[in-house]
Amino acid sequence: MGDREDLFQSFHFFAASEDLDVFEGALLVASLVDPAEDLPAARAAVASLASRVRELMAGGDHPIEALCQVLFTEEGMRGNQESYDEPANSSVARVLATRRGMPITLSIVTVEVARQAGLQLSGIGLPGHFIVGGEELPDETYLDPFDGGVLRDRESVSRRVSTVFGTPLSLPEEIFAPDTERAILARLLSNLRRSWERRERYPEALEALRWAEMLDPEEVSYRRERGLLLLKSGRTAEALAALESYVGAVEGEDADAVRKLIGVVKERGLTSGGAELVVVESAEKKIFTLEEARSLLPKVKELTSEAVFKFARLSEGEETEEERQGVVGEWAREILALGAEIKGLWLVDFDSGAGYYCWRYPETSLEYFHGYEEGFAGRLPLQ
Repeated sequence: MGDREDLFQSFHFFAASEDLDVFEGALLVASLVDPAEDLPAARAAVASLASRVRELMAGGDHPIEALCQVLFTEEGMRGNQESYDEPANSSVARVLATRRGMPITLSIVTVEVARQAGLQLSGIGLPGHFIVGGEELPDETYLDPFDGGVLRDRESVSRRVSTVFGTPLSLPEEIFAPDTERAILARLLSNLRRSWERRERYPEALEALRWAEMLDPEEVSYRRERGLLLLKSGRTAEALAALESYVGAVEGEDADAVRKLIGVVKERGLTSGGAELVVVESAEKKIFTLEEARSLLPKVKELTSEAVFKFARLSEGEETEEERQGVVGEWAREILALGAEIKGLWLVDFDSGAGYYCWRYPETSLEYFHGYEEGFAGRLPLQ
């Protein structure tokens, strides 16, 4: 499957099916990561693992114990902590070859091996994490492939997810429902897209988005995603068309944020991937490339991360509103004290002197905010 267009057509045919096979879809995504990937070898590896699980079960082992013995004890599958964000971690074929991956790919492999061994398990997408559930497991108990197949109750899962965001979270019961096949594959493609985007591999990121659109052609948010990627790719006219199509189809705060972004692009005529730095107490203005603008980002990232976590730790209620404003005010003063307001498309768009047009929506957010999953409640929710 060396030809990208042939691969696209294969996934198009796959996505049109009513009943999707998650593992087969994930194998196609593995070919998107590396067109030279050996898919028959990956299928054979899963069949071999499932056969070993069945042998242990035939010898009297509990099904889940047999599964965990093969995958996590004997094979040593676990999360790739060393290079978590590598595009290869979105490939189930690479997971089978290296025994390392991200939560979703490890979970897909676990569920498929279990299925071929006669067990019924399912993938469960959580904020910032992915686990496995099913009737084969004890009530309200879940398997965490990323952490070496450890079994967790809901409280333990909540604690694990809390470590991702750096703030205590209590996950509601409904969040533990199994994901649909399309949702799992869409999330897999989203992870891959963001990994490529962070490496400024925009053509590949756009291709991953194109695949996601095939899974759900009616998903309006993909228009916004496409517009932002096209902006970074330097295709401004196409980007504006995609973003304007998006704001024409939705209402609310997100539409307002994107509408503002469109205005910034048109009004300032910023170069693709650029940012406008305005020196405080000076009329001097200069358009910088994104690469040049990044000279300030390490300090801005540090200050912003600290502010977000302070904000997230505050309790809910009107009595904390003054504290919330204090956190944001302190953050704004520290940013301005660096000597520049950072204005632009995916850096920060500061409004006048107040300086708090913030990033409620990660797709319109700062470049350095990509590490947080969409829906993270700790993001500073101000305009």
